[in-house]
Amino acid sequence: MNPIHKFTLPNIAKSLNKINQNLSAFHQKLFPKPKLLSRYIFRKRFVFVDPRGDVQGGYACMITSLIDFTFVRSLAADAYSIFGPSCYDPVTLFLLDLFRYIDDHPDMNAFLTVLRDEKRGSEYRHYAGIIEDIPSEGTFSNFRKRIGEKRYNDIFHALVGIFHDLEMITFKILSHDGTLYPTWARYKGCTYFCHECSRITVQDVTEKVRQRILYRLAHMPENSLGSDIRVYAECPSDRFPKDVEKPKIELFSFRLAFSGGEPSQEQINTAILFGVKDELDCQQLCIQTIRSYMTEIDLDGAMTMGCPKIPKDTDARIGVRRHPLYPDKKEKIFGYNAIISTSVEPHLGIELPVAVSNIAGNAEEGSYLVINREQIREHHGCKTAVDLADSKYDIINNYDYIRNQGAIPIIDYNPRNEKLSRDDLLKRGYDQLGTPFAPCGLLTIPNGFDQKRQRLIFCCFKQCRKLTPKALEELKYNYNLAICPHTSNETGYTKHMYVKEHPRLTNAIPRGTKKYQKLKQHRSASERINSAAKEDTPSLRKPRVRNGKRAAALAQMTAIVILLKRAFSFVVKTTALFRKYLQESNSTTKTKMELLLRPPSVPTFILRLIQRE
Repeated sequence: MNPIHKFTLPNIAKSLNKINQNLSAFHQKLFPKPKLLSRYIFRKRFVFVDPRGDVQGGYACMITSLIDFTFVRSLAADAYSIFGPSCYDPVTLFLLDLFRYIDDHPDMNAFLTVLRDEKRGSEYRHYAGIIEDIPSEGTFSNFRKRIGEKRYNDIFHALVGIFHDLEMITFKILSHDGTLYPTWARYKGCTYFCHECSRITVQDVTEKVRQRILYRLAHMPENSLGSDIRVYAECPSDRFPKDVEKPKIELFSFRLAFSGGEPSQEQINTAILFGVKDELDCQQLCIQTIRSYMTEIDLDGAMTMGCPKIPKDTDARIGVRRHPLYPDKKEKIFGYNAIISTSVEPHLGIELPVAVSNIAGNAEEGSYLVINREQIREHHGCKTAVDLADSKYDIINNYDYIRNQGAIPIIDYNPRNEKLSRDDLLKRGYDQLGTPFAPCGLLTIPNGFDQKRQRLIFCCFKQCRKLTPKALEELKYNYNLAICPHTSNETGYTKHMYVKEHPRLTNAIPRGTKKYQKLKQHRSASERINSAAKEDTPSLRKPRVRNGKRAAALAQMTAIVILLKRAFSFVVKTTALFRKYLQESNSTTKTKMELLLRPPSVPTFILRLIQRE
C-alpha cells in the first residue's frame, strides 16, 4: 500500500489518540483558578469529508475534533493568579481567537457579531466551551497581553511537535525568510525617535515666543492679523548621525485675534506666561492657541514637551522590501518583520512553518536564523540536513552555526564591495561562485568534497585540449600549453578551496552546480509561507497592533494558523484522493490514481539528505 495512506483522515485520527494522551500527560500544571466563566472539554467527534474535499463543519470543527487543546491551559497557568475574580478558560479564548483567523473573519468585532448570533455562532461556542457569557473584544486584548510571545511560542511548538510525531514534519530541509508588515500607527517623519522623545526639554522658549509676538505687533499692517504663527526649535536628541541634519520640531502654534470683549482666563494666562499681556491689551488682542506640545514650563523659560514627530508605536521601524507590483522599485513599510522558518517536505509536497521570531522593521534579519534554529533545537532536538536562505543571511556566524549543527548552508552570496571584473577575478584566483581558475585562465570543475579536511577539490580535467585555437586566443593572458606541468596528471591542475579560508563562499555542495540549484529551488517555500501570512489569513494584512509585544504575539498566532490550515488541508486532500483510489475498480484507472497518490519526484541526493541520520 502506498505510504501516503497514513496521512488519510482515519489514520491521522487514530495516531492523534496516542499523541493527545502523551501531550496531556506531559503538560500537567494545574490552573490556579478553580471557577471559570467557560470550560473547554475535548470531545472527539466524527469528521466528515465530502467527495468534493470540503469538511463538514469547517476546519474549526476538524481541528477541535482531532487535537486536544487542554495543554494550552497548562502552558498559560503561570500567567494567572489564584486571587481575583473568575476568568474565562484560556483554552476558550485561544480557540475563539484561532477560529477568527481560520475562518477569515476581517476583525474581532465582525467575529464577535457571528459568535453572538444564536445559530451562526452555536458551533463556535460549543467547540470553545462557552457556557453563557460571551467575552468582549477587550477580554481578547487583555488575554493576548497576559499570555505574551513566549507562551504563544510554546503553544506553537507543541503543535509543531504533534505534526512531527505524525511524520508530516522532518526538519531536514529548512528555509528561512522574513516578511514585513505594517503597524497600526502612522509614521510621522522621524527615523531616529525613541521613548525619550515623549519628554524632551527645550531652552528659552518663552522668550522666543515673546519676540515673535512683539515682531508681529510691530509689523501689523504688513501681516494679516489672523495668520498662523509657528515656533520651531532644532531637535535636541543626540541619536542622529553626524552626516544627518536634525529636523525642526514645532513647539507652539497660535494666532493673534481681536478679543471681542473680555478674553478668556486661558488666553489671559497665556499672555502672562509669555510676558505680552500689556502689549496685547493695548490693541485689544488675545492669543488663540492652535496647537501646543508643551507639558511643563519652568520659570527660566525652559519647556518640556512631547515631540510631534514621535508615532504612537515607538517599537516599530521602517523596513524596505521589493515592491510587489513593481519589482524594480523598493517599498518602505513602517512596522515589523516576522521571520519564519519553514520545513520543506519534498517527498510529501507540503511546506509547514516550524519557528518564528518578530523584530522591528529595520532590525538585522540575518542574525535571527540562529535564534529560530535554537527554537527548533530546544523544543524538538531534531537534526537538519540543509538550511536555505537569501543574501540577508550571508553572515559568517550563520555558516559556522549551521556547519556545527551538521547541516549544509545554502545561502545566497552577497558580494558586497568585491571587484568582479575579469581581471580582478583572475588576480584573486577564483570567480564570484568560488570556482578557482587554472593557470591557463580556464575555470576548474568541482571534483568532490573532502569531509575530513573540510575542503572542496577542483580539477581542470585538461579542458584546454578540447578548445579550438580561436578559443585559446580569447584567453585573457598568454599561457604556453605545450609546457603546462599539469598535463601529465590524470585530472590535470588541482586546487583545494578550504572552508576555513572562505567560510561564506566555499560550500560542501559547490555554488552554481546542478545539485546546488536544485536545493536552492526549495527556498521559494518561504515566499509561499509569507504570502499565506498576508493573503490566506487576515492576521498580517492590516494588523491592529501598536507595540512590539502585541506584534510578537500576533506573529506567533499567524504561524499557528498557517501550520494548522496547511497541515489539515493536506490531510483532507490526501483523504479525498485515497477515496477515489478505493472507488476505482479497473486497473487502468487504478494506475492513474496511484500516480495521483505518488509523491512528487525528488532528486536522489535530496532524498539522501532527508533520510540521513
